[in-house]
Amino acid sequence: MQSSINRYGLPPDPDELIAEGDPPFADAAEQTAREKADEILNALQHEVRLLNARIGMLREDAEAALKAKAASVDASAHVQLGEYPWLKLAAAIGATFIAATLVRRLPLGAMLAGFAGHFSEARPR
Repeated sequence: MQSSINRYGLPPDPDELIAEGDPPFADAAEQTAREKADEILNALQHEVRLLNARIGMLREDAEAALKAKAASVDASAHVQLGEYPWLKLAAAIGATFIAATLVRRLPLGAMLAGFAGHFSEARPR
């Protein structure tokens, strides 16, 4: 409870008493359970809004980090493969596909016959 005279030598303002939590009148009723629950609810809603704002900031930071990583990977590809890295990569994949198709068309017996000499020489005596 505040004293009857403030530091300026004047009686306290009734609004100051209310701001400190003192009832404005001696016979004023205390807070009801409903009012206390409403205050707690308002405080929790405020916390939820703060948490949602923090989550939003984290999402933005994660998105910026992913974009920076993608730019870094793209720059690295340009350094390693030159001006058109994805075209060169597609050409290498295409050449591998053609080579695999040609190898599959060869008869298996002819390929094994070519290796038969190597197998017989590698066998221990």
